[in-house]
Amino acid sequence: MKKTVFLIFLLIFFFLGSQSSLAKSDPTQVEYQLPYPGLLPDSPLYFLKAIRDKIIGFLISDPLKKAEFDLIQADKRLNAGVYLLNKKKGKEELVQSTISKGENYFEEALEKVKEAKKQGINTEPALRKLSLAAKKHQEVLKNLENKAPQNLKKSFSELRKRVADFEKQVNLLLSS
Repeated sequence: MKKTVFLIFLLIFFFLGSQSSLAKSDPTQVEYQLPYPGLLPDSPLYFLKAIRDKIIGFLISDPLKKAEFDLIQADKRLNAGVYLLNKKKGKEELVQSTISKGENYFEEALEKVKEAKKQGINTEPALRKLSLAAKKHQEVLKNLENKAPQNLKKSFSELRKRVADFEKQVNLLLSS
C-alpha cells in the first residue's frame, strides 16, 4: 500500500514538473511565475479560504506588505480562473468573476504602493514586481481571450485593458 501511494505521488511530481518546464520553453513568455491557486472557487470549502484571506489581509498594516499580499491574491485568482477554464466546462461566469476579483486585488496592491510612496518608503522593488506582474497578467488574459468561448472574449479584453492601465500607472510611479 505504501509503495502504491509513493508511486502515485512520484508520478504526480514528475507530471507537474514536466508541465512547468514546458511552460517555460516559450521565449516570448514573461518570466513571472503565477502561484498555484489551491482550492478553486467552485469548491464547497472555498468560503473558508476566502474568510482566512480576508482576516490575514485585515491584519496587515504595513502598506508594502499589504501590497505584496494583494498581488499574491491577484495572481492566485488569475491562475484559479485559468484552472477553471481549462478543467471545468460550464463555469464561464465563475471564471470571469474570479479573474475580475483578482484584478481588483491588483488594483488594491497598486493603491497600497502609492500609499507607501507617499509615506517616503522605497517602493522601487515593489513597483518593478508590479510591472512584471502586469505584463504576465496581460499575457495570460490575451491567451485566455484567444481560446475562450465567445461570451468571455469581450470580458477578457476589457480586463486586459484594465491591467494595461495598471501597468501605465506603475511605470509613471517608477519614473517619478
